[in-house]
Amino acid sequence: MDRKSIFISAIFCGLFWTSLFGQDSVVLTKNFHFADGVYYNMAQLQSNQPAFDLDSLEVQYFTNPQTSLTQVDAIVFKKNYQPLLLDSIWAICLDGVPSIRVPQNEINRELPNFAALKLRGKICFFTYPDYRKKTIRVAAYNPLTGRPFRQGNVVRDEEVIVEKMLHFQTGEVADFTVNNLLAWIQDDPLLVETLTELPREEQEEKLFKSLLIYVDRNPAYLMMKEE
Repeated sequence: MDRKSIFISAIFCGLFWTSLFGQDSVVLTKNFHFADGVYYNMAQLQSNQPAFDLDSLEVQYFTNPQTSLTQVDAIVFKKNYQPLLLDSIWAICLDGVPSIRVPQNEINRELPNFAALKLRGKICFFTYPDYRKKTIRVAAYNPLTGRPFRQGNVVRDEEVIVEKMLHFQTGEVADFTVNNLLAWIQDDPLLVETLTELPREEQEEKLFKSLLIYVDRNPAYLMMKEE
């Protein structure tokens, strides 16, 4: 390809990306404040257009400051005090930070719970506590000899912190693991190579740092709808 063709191609690409990410789009940074309100689906969050603004609603909720988990008791419209169906809510945004609904079978709680997106970007990150069953080996010891005379397995509930990723472009949710992150960052081959070359233990240690690097180097955009 000659210089003239390269120059024309560069202009075309520039015009394309300008039109795609121009006045109708906003870069999603880690500190971006979303519009407060109720979101019914991922598309509404991608365009920062809640189904209902928070100003039109009265929300009874509690946010655990330690887990960043929000439990919603009830939502009614201020205009007529009609209740909003909680089962239809996909996410709720408070103080600019969206929280997405945690599946009922994941968290084992009666009321709907929403986990805050602690990291926002092309790949978002969120956590929530859960109790998982764990089998442990226990033994009864003879106080005279100090030797076990009875052993067995006991199933107990153990609290764990579940770590998840949300792909902002596709809406896909996955466990935050080395393999899953590598599958999602294939468009950053340098970071893939760097992470892959590390020993497994170091991969685990630097997993969140790798996510931060990816989000900083690969911006996402909110496609704003015209009023």
